Amino acid sequence: MRTLRFLLAAALLAGLPGPAAAAPADTGPLLVTYVARVCDRYDQVMANKARNNIQESLRDLGPDSNYPGGEAVNPAREQAGTPAPPCRPLPGWTFGTGTGFTGKTPATLQLTTLTGVLREDITTAASTPELDARGNPTGRTLDGAVTVPLTAAEQDAARRNSLVAAGGTKSAPLNGMQDRYGFAALRCAQDAVNGDNVEYLTYPAGARHVFCYYYAITPPPGAGTITVVKRVAPGSNGQGVFRFDGNLSYADTNGDGVNDFLLTASAAQQSSMDFVRGETRTGDDPWTFQEDVDPGSGWLPAGQPDCTAVGADGGPGTSVLLADSTGLVSVRLTAGDHVTCVFTNSRAAGQALLQKESIGGTGTFDLDVTPPPGADVLVTSPVTTTAEGVPVTVASAEHPPPGHYGLSETVPAPDGTGYWETPTAFCDGTELPVTLGPATPEAPNGTWLAGYDLAPDTTASCLLTNRFVPGGHIGIEKVTRGGTGTFRYVVQGRPVPRAGRSPIPPPQQSVATTTAEDTPATAVRADGSPGPAATLLPVGPLYRYSVQELLPAPTADGWWALESVDCGQAGSAPDLERALVEVLLTAEDPTPTCRFTNRFHRVTRLDVVKLTTDDTALRPLAARLELRCTGDESPAALLVDPGRPRADLGRRTFTTPTSCVLTEPATGAATGIDTATSAVLRDDTDGTEQPVALGREFTVPAERSSTVTVTNRLTRPSPSPSPSPSPSHSPSTDPSPSPSPTVPTTPTTPTAPSPAAPPPAGGLPETGSSPFPLLGAVSAGVLLSAGGTLLAAARRRRRH
Repeated sequence: MRTLRFLLAAALLAGLPGPAAAAPADTGPLLVTYVARVCDRYDQVMANKARNNIQESLRDLGPDSNYPGGEAVNPAREQAGTPAPPCRPLPGWTFGTGTGFTGKTPATLQLTTLTGVLREDITTAASTPELDARGNPTGRTLDGAVTVPLTAAEQDAARRNSLVAAGGTKSAPLNGMQDRYGFAALRCAQDAVNGDNVEYLTYPAGARHVFCYYYAITPPPGAGTITVVKRVAPGSNGQGVFRFDGNLSYADTNGDGVNDFLLTASAAQQSSMDFVRGETRTGDDPWTFQEDVDPGSGWLPAGQPDCTAVGADGGPGTSVLLADSTGLVSVRLTAGDHVTCVFTNSRAAGQALLQKESIGGTGTFDLDVTPPPGADVLVTSPVTTTAEGVPVTVASAEHPPPGHYGLSETVPAPDGTGYWETPTAFCDGTELPVTLGPATPEAPNGTWLAGYDLAPDTTASCLLTNRFVPGGHIGIEKVTRGGTGTFRYVVQGRPVPRAGRSPIPPPQQSVATTTAEDTPATAVRADGSPGPAATLLPVGPLYRYSVQELLPAPTADGWWALESVDCGQAGSAPDLERALVEVLLTAEDPTPTCRFTNRFHRVTRLDVVKLTTDDTALRPLAARLELRCTGDESPAALLVDPGRPRADLGRRTFTTPTSCVLTEPATGAATGIDTATSAVLRDDTDGTEQPVALGREFTVPAERSSTVTVTNRLTRPSPSPSPSPSPSHSPSTDPSPSPSPTVPTTPTTPTAPSPAAPPPAGGLPETGSSPFPLLGAVSAGVLLSAGGTLLAAARRRRRH
């Protein structure tokens, strides 16, 4: 029922149809609970959402993330994913905060660290009360944790959406205890994507409290580096994309359930990848990797790779390296060693004069070969590739004569799924320059041109390699109402499990800052590079993309809530509470733009002021005022001590439409003193006023600042007039009584005092809500006479 009331109130506050904007329960400080855990093995720790080689643990982690899209980090999910026990609380662990981060280096123990440091004194205690998202106690306790409010600098960074937290300090990412602990995982607030040592601290709509969970391993393994190098032998045609399967990688790029990584190389350009991994201890599996070569690609297996180990001192390493003729490598890594394995592949020249291959996709290509005069060349065009990296024959000649052979390819028209970039051309292992010819009616996008001179008594084998560039992208527009702000976005691919799909890029972040209400602002990439928020996205039913909005932190003035998301036909129904939408890219709609519209909801403020007399003769006791509002378990009390003419209850703030009741249990008036009370609710923005009746419910205007003023006017009662004595009758013989004398009266018109007039001594201006002004006007003469008498008496008392 409490939840229902909350949602209904939020809907009224938004003033709009549809799901209600979530609101924080109060406007207290922004809080973070930092929790540290230590485990004995990496496989006891749940992984973050994106399992990739950004992950900075020295071994792969255990279960996949159990967080659905957009859900903030919370104790229930963490306990289910990384149970404690067997993991244990880690008191005494220090966290830091900052405004940015820098990549890992040997000097930072291969961990991402802070920039723009704000704080480095957040240390977990033995235990702390568990709080919910609104900062209210749940009745449970978290061990190895500490809850802290944001500092002013942290709040400013959170409002700008740039606050980050790290498990450790900038100069000591493992708090100087790297001999005892190793990094496993960090998850903060809504940032549980990549497995690095710095995460963003953001506050979901309705939250004033978030969690950061840090996981360490003890004892930590020592670290070494394994570098895999891919070379292509001279004389080999084409550019190859080579897949390596094995536990050395934390990523599964093709969705076949086996971890792998990719390296792209040609005879002109080698490539490599470094992996910082843990030493192999007793009971640990060795690090393994093996090249997987498609037999139809023309690439010959590399055979046994060349592996070496160099120790930390530059001398020979002690790692145990096993490599066989199939290309399978097993490394039992020694801490401090740098192991390098070089795989060299060659490619057969090919069985035809010209062949075509495609990488990153398949397609149909229109090619031609212009042989020297008299040459008998059979050309098949167009040709269609059916598997990535597997060549198909375009032109063949049994005995090609020497001379110049021109190669041409019509530039394929880009479609909704992407485009083909300029091909590479190799003939007998020599890379040829490729130029772009002019557009023609037959080739409206132009023609790629290359040429090769065939020497006498030789044969030729040429290969054109096209790479497909995914053309999907997601743009983001931001519209704000009620204010302006900075919003962060994360676009993350969720591939449908299926082997053979193209790899998807890692999560991409962008930022949008509005400068005027109802004026769209375009999100730019977080690294400052130009272009849409997320690019190079594969298109089609095998891919789904989630777009998560990270809100600026609430302020003392209010909070942001998502009102709507419109991605056109590409978007699903948005989850407004989690600020999340899913997008499907199709060939018909490969580049949608999602417009996020947010409203800034201002807190409702109420001040209560009590005005009364400072005359202790009239008010010798304290006055008491009580305010009870929706959701209050007990009323808030205001006491006005004798001798004080005014007191303030203190500002109350609300985030939902609120009703209140004011009561006045005591005025403090002396016995026999008359008290008139009035109350007025004033809108501090436009000055409008409305009366408030004590003891009756009144509504506090939502998202406004208001003041209710309760005024007591204390007066002494008018003295009752003395009765006239009965007339004395003198003896008379006349039986008729003498007529009573007629006393003319002058009617008195009461004049209400002006509300702006200063209060008289010992009292306050009349509010027009009591009958005493009329009584005072009628009895003016008596009061003046009594006042003179009282004044004389007072003077006499002062002389004593």
